[in-house]
Amino acid sequence: MRKSLSALVLMVALCFSLCATASAASYVADDITYQNLNGQQLAIKIYTLLPDQNPDDLVEDDFDYDGYHYTYSGTTKEEQTFSEESQHKETVTVTTTSKDMEDILAALQPTMEYDDGTATGTLALDHSTIKTEAAGYKDSSYTVTATKNYTGLDRNDSSYIDKTVVKDGRTLSLSNVTWSVESTALVGDELVPATYSAVATYSGTAYSKTATGYITTADYIGTVSASGVSSIKYTVTYLGTAIEVEPEGMPASMLLAIVAGALLAAVGIVLLILMLTRKNCTVYAATGKGNEYDKCGRLLIRPKRPELRIDRLKNIPEGVIAIEVDEPVARKLFGQTISIHYFSETFTHTVGTVNGAYWFKVDVGTAPDDDDVEEEPQ
Repeated sequence: MRKSLSALVLMVALCFSLCATASAASYVADDITYQNLNGQQLAIKIYTLLPDQNPDDLVEDDFDYDGYHYTYSGTTKEEQTFSEESQHKETVTVTTTSKDMEDILAALQPTMEYDDGTATGTLALDHSTIKTEAAGYKDSSYTVTATKNYTGLDRNDSSYIDKTVVKDGRTLSLSNVTWSVESTALVGDELVPATYSAVATYSGTAYSKTATGYITTADYIGTVSASGVSSIKYTVTYLGTAIEVEPEGMPASMLLAIVAGALLAAVGIVLLILMLTRKNCTVYAATGKGNEYDKCGRLLIRPKRPELRIDRLKNIPEGVIAIEVDEPVARKLFGQTISIHYFSETFTHTVGTVNGAYWFKVDVGTAPDDDDVEEEPQ
């Protein structure tokens, strides 16, 4: 009698659980397994997360499944690492006071160590990429000089000397004259100057633009290597205990009558809901953060005609979606091909082994802009 009562209570609980909709999941499990290992009933759920995602979100509250009450037991993790090499170019800039290559090379090291927090390596200077240009210009002045020789002058008279000369298009003014005796003549008993020569110096101010400094850019090229953790696989384990119902303080016959009446009423209601309106598939949309998904809505799939109209959801997803099929209908769909309609596109999926709620993923692409779709009526 006790076993019969336990079975009836369990059936009532299962019937009412069929009416409840699945809550939105933050992460979709890669695999879910229920097994008995060394006498312990276990529920094992495997997830793949990015390194910056919080594994605490994977732990669920206690739950009941297939006659067992499951409680969180523990989480193990396995890091998925990567190691790769690539060519990298780094451009550096230096300033010098001159554009002499010797000065420029003195400012540029032959090699440089590269480390961006992910990749590291030694880069070498590529001399063919060295480019130098003036950092700016300033106005400056300087003195231009010229000399002119005068010979065969009969006297050292400055009127013989030109007051200006032209050099390279610039007019220079006389700044100095140096006289010397070129030849002498005997007058009486004395030698006197006969002819003179002169060296005239001319000067003027010229203006130009000079560089204030020079900027040089150059590339360093080399092989850099990177390694780290690309993702982490978490295995979340729940320990199951068999559910036992032991009624107390009430005659077995009365409890049986109450349970039987409740069961009949519940079964009738549940069957009616399941036959007419119950939606048995949940659609999730990928958030782009690792294996994280958001719930979009529920749809109805029939074993006799396994089709889903994703474009009838109120919140129509795009890209990669995950579809969760409730276990009862999933078992009926084993081996069948589900047609997933998405506007004018149709995708297919063949149902494999069912072990609990059945999950699969589909990339439906992008929704058309001008389609007007509504969620399937409740």
